[in-house]
Amino acid sequence: MTHPSARLLPVFLLADDRPTLLNRLAETLRSSFPGARFLLARDSEATLDLARKEQPDCAIIAIYMGGAEGIALCRRIKTAPDIDPFPILLITGRDTDAETRIAGLEAGADDILYRYASAEELAAKVRVMLRIRRAEINLREMNRVLAGVAEERSRESQDLQQRYRFFVDSISDGFFAFAVDKGNRPGQLLEVNDTMARYLGYSGVNDLIGLEMPRIVVPDRIATLSARVESILQHRQLSFDTLLLARDGRRVPFRVTAFLLELGSTRQILNIVRPLDVSPAEEAENYRFLASQTGMLIYDCDVRSGHITWGGAASQLTGLPGDKMARLGWSRWQKLIHPEDRDRVLEHYCVALDTVGRYEITYRIVRPDGEIRIVEDSGVALPAASGQAARVVGTIRDITARVQAEQERRRIEERVQHSQRLESLGVLAGGIAHDFNNILAGIIGLTELALRDIPRTSRTWQDLSEALQAAYRARDLVRQILAFSRQGGQERAPVYPHVIAREAIKLLRATLPATIRIVDSVDVHSGAVLGNPAQLHQVIMNFCTNAAQAIGSEGGTIEVIVRDEDIDDRMALSHPHLRVGPYVHLLVADTGHGMSPAVLARVFDPFFTTKKPGEGTGMGLAVVHGIIVDHGGAVMAESEPGRGSVFHAWLPRLTGFVPEVRDAREPVQASRGERILLVDDDPVVLRFAEQALSRLGYAVTSCQSGEEAEEIFARQSGRFDLIITDRVMPGISGDQLLGRLRQRVPELRAIIFTGFSDTLQQEGEPELPPHTRMLMKPASLSDLLKAIRQTLEGEEKPASIPVSTPRKRGRRQH
Repeated sequence: MTHPSARLLPVFLLADDRPTLLNRLAETLRSSFPGARFLLARDSEATLDLARKEQPDCAIIAIYMGGAEGIALCRRIKTAPDIDPFPILLITGRDTDAETRIAGLEAGADDILYRYASAEELAAKVRVMLRIRRAEINLREMNRVLAGVAEERSRESQDLQQRYRFFVDSISDGFFAFAVDKGNRPGQLLEVNDTMARYLGYSGVNDLIGLEMPRIVVPDRIATLSARVESILQHRQLSFDTLLLARDGRRVPFRVTAFLLELGSTRQILNIVRPLDVSPAEEAENYRFLASQTGMLIYDCDVRSGHITWGGAASQLTGLPGDKMARLGWSRWQKLIHPEDRDRVLEHYCVALDTVGRYEITYRIVRPDGEIRIVEDSGVALPAASGQAARVVGTIRDITARVQAEQERRRIEERVQHSQRLESLGVLAGGIAHDFNNILAGIIGLTELALRDIPRTSRTWQDLSEALQAAYRARDLVRQILAFSRQGGQERAPVYPHVIAREAIKLLRATLPATIRIVDSVDVHSGAVLGNPAQLHQVIMNFCTNAAQAIGSEGGTIEVIVRDEDIDDRMALSHPHLRVGPYVHLLVADTGHGMSPAVLARVFDPFFTTKKPGEGTGMGLAVVHGIIVDHGGAVMAESEPGRGSVFHAWLPRLTGFVPEVRDAREPVQASRGERILLVDDDPVVLRFAEQALSRLGYAVTSCQSGEEAEEIFARQSGRFDLIITDRVMPGISGDQLLGRLRQRVPELRAIIFTGFSDTLQQEGEPELPPHTRMLMKPASLSDLLKAIRQTLEGEEKPASIPVSTPRKRGRRQH
């Protein structure tokens, strides 16, 4: 049986002792309620049985079933405890008297209808009955839900009351609650625990509950009670010391923590109390001792007089002796606050006094010796009986070390972010340089090939020579980009500081404003040092950048000097990092605003900067100092306010070092017809190398990918004397290709082109295997041919082949 609330179609119970009339009634209703279910009964007992089992939505009962049995049946259905109530429509004849109809309604019928009424009127009456049935079902369901909610709320309320009672009875401290009336006056005691009754000498809580709150307050504190009630209503919580009146008249001291509880329109104040075992003076002294051990300063300021009682680590924090601290009132304390913070601090104090509230503020104080300390001040204003602030008590803690540590952490984060930005730029610059090297390799190579076929006296030869020189200058520019991108790693080799200085000067002239003039006083005959070119380039750029910032927008001069210098005993004694011997001396002088002695003394300290926040990390000159000292040198600065600055760096000079000098057009030993497999993804580079090597008698097979090279090598059964491959290619790289080919021919000789580094290998990479050389792009034709002969003939030469540089007058070649 489907419950009535879940039915989609109605169920009708029809009762009549005349079958013909019963069936006619069912047929009439089916036309108005298609799909409905009809239950037919011919006597009272059958009707009652169906009503119990099926719970119909509506019953239509003949008023005359063996007399007036229909009325009695209606009454039995409506009063039966085991039948869910449903609407009943009584059917009667036209001659039924009013008394009978009234009896039917009084028996519980919901309506009465003449038997011979129209089908439409019957359907309308039944629809009303169904609406009544649906409303009754919904109402009963709602009543059931509401009864469940009420029962749940009742259980929750009882549970809450039990918990509240358990809390009140189980806490070891005293507890009492009192009402507050609409005029904010303390009213009756509403709740008291046994501990509180015992404190006040009462035999039980019932002796206290119902008393007016002022009855347990000593007479001279009743006015204070009213003021404290006002403060609790405003701030919702308050802690204070007071005296309560015991039953025998004793004045008992307590520490009270009071809370406001609002329940609808009623207000209560809950109080947790603890007896004071020591006097307030003894407790204050204990607190001052503890505060002094933790480095805190504590104070208690009288608002009216401005007198302050100090305790804790007062002298330790302020730098004032004890006798001066004792005389330090509110007006004198203000003078210790840093002038830039004073107005802000006073504003916080005034707000706390006006609202009788709390405050927490961080500011600086200036000690008598001029040292600035950063402090954290936390305090609260305490009310007098009038409710106005009478005292301000609080603690002051020295947080200088914590703030400095946080500032240093932020500086380190900024430095890391700055380094990451530079690293990203470096990767981008390195990638651009690699692609540009491929372009230059084709330009330089094809131009050199053309020059070999043209007479020197022709105009075309002169034009191509100029184009080749321009390509060489472009190659130098790429080297500067590679130096910026740090592609050279941290390896050290013999380098000339004057060459690095000139490269830096070129870059600076292109970036600095025209109001700053750069004077090149570089000695091109100065010596070499063992160093890292990228780091030395960073040193010079940092010196010059600081000089430009010191000059500013007003304009001025930066002079860069590189010269040899021999350090004697006197000079070595003046600087701990210098030793007697030969050095290269680098100087950068500017006409900027100069530095004070205090700034000059800290100019190389990490994180020290005179710039505004966000304009520098304070790490630039500290890094310079680290680089120079790591190179075995020394660094120093000289400056006076208004007279500019000079930065010095000394690097140990190499003695007996003679650079290799090579001519880009020197003759190269001819080929012997060796077979070369040439692999490069750049078609211009491939064309240059293929044409040049073919002209000189080499048998060249070229391709543009590692995959194609593998196929060619397999078809030729590995019969190649040499493989020349680009290092960075899509798909299989040059290193991977070489490894695969040497699985077939272990002794295969190879040259690897690279556009990234002029050193043997990148940091962290393994050394190159035997019979392998690396050649830096863009390589001249003579460099390429010499590398081929050295690799084929197995000469013991450095694995990294330098790029030739045309000799220039008055400048060393290296």
